[in-house]
Amino acid sequence: MKKIKLNLVAENFIGEANGVYTAFLEAVDNLKKEKDIDLSVNDDSGNCDVIHTHSIGVKCMWLSFLYNRKLIISAHVVPDSFTGSLIFSSLWKPLARWYLKFIYNRARMVIAVSPLVKSELEKIGVNSEIQVLCNSVDRTKFKKDRDLRKRFRKKFKLSDSDFIALCVGQIQPRKGIYDFLETARNLPDIKFVWVGGRPFGRLTADYDNMTKAVDEASDNTIFPGIVDFQDMPGIYAAADIYFMPSYQENFAFATIEASSLKLPLVLRDNVEYPSSLFTHYLKGRNANDFTDCIKKLYSDKTYLSNWQNESDILASKYEISAYMEKLKYYYWQVAVESNPLLKKES
Repeated sequence: MKKIKLNLVAENFIGEANGVYTAFLEAVDNLKKEKDIDLSVNDDSGNCDVIHTHSIGVKCMWLSFLYNRKLIISAHVVPDSFTGSLIFSSLWKPLARWYLKFIYNRARMVIAVSPLVKSELEKIGVNSEIQVLCNSVDRTKFKKDRDLRKRFRKKFKLSDSDFIALCVGQIQPRKGIYDFLETARNLPDIKFVWVGGRPFGRLTADYDNMTKAVDEASDNTIFPGIVDFQDMPGIYAAADIYFMPSYQENFAFATIEASSLKLPLVLRDNVEYPSSLFTHYLKGRNANDFTDCIKKLYSDKTYLSNWQNESDILASKYEISAYMEKLKYYYWQVAVESNPLLKKES
């Protein structure tokens, strides 16, 4: 069998505690299992049929000038991704918009991580071929596990009887940290755990006020910081529900991971969710709404069970096997153009 020579790329600047890096790691793990893919990671040689990058920095730019007809870029970022994430975003957002248009147009193909991302790319003038392929989840890895549940509850000094609302993401205004803290104060009988850090340090938007708010969080709120990706199945296993009050997400990878363990999803009523999460989540607009949703999940076992089933249905739509088949189809499209011999030999 002829193999596609694939170079998978992620630049160091993206850090390790975010959905982009998670998507990259999951891709590496699963592409290694594909018999028709000859995988290299962050290879600079150019000896490949396809280059697929999950980041859009200097290396991506360099690759686009050398091998643009081989280049696929996963679009994890749109202009609105910067608002509420980094300081002075309103001032340099026009430059970011220009750069995103420029770099995505350097690619042979752009993979949008949600239908809304494709729409946003088209609005800013991206005319490269755009395909929608939402992030997926390996349900053999992200699954309920009693041993992991006990181990990670013990690690966080939580009891078996505690009801845990989990959030995963960088601590920043865009992610809804203030509503998270207010909701926690409203529900003192529930434990609220936010896994993630502030990798941009003082470049994070509203850093001082946010730091003060986190330092003054209620006693039922826990911030473990950044954890290794390999520990994330255990983190989810320890939780009872997933609560992410983020204001903007292109495709929230963590929601799909959480749904794979049947954690009910409590999210903000964002415009981008219906096209990818459909009706399988509870939604609110402010801390009072979130408080009501979580309180009912905590007090009503039938209601909790119903929304566990909704999460299970959602996860079934994003299983990794279907994702990999579609991804490989795109690889073959691009590979045959750069190496016509593949078409003759496949």
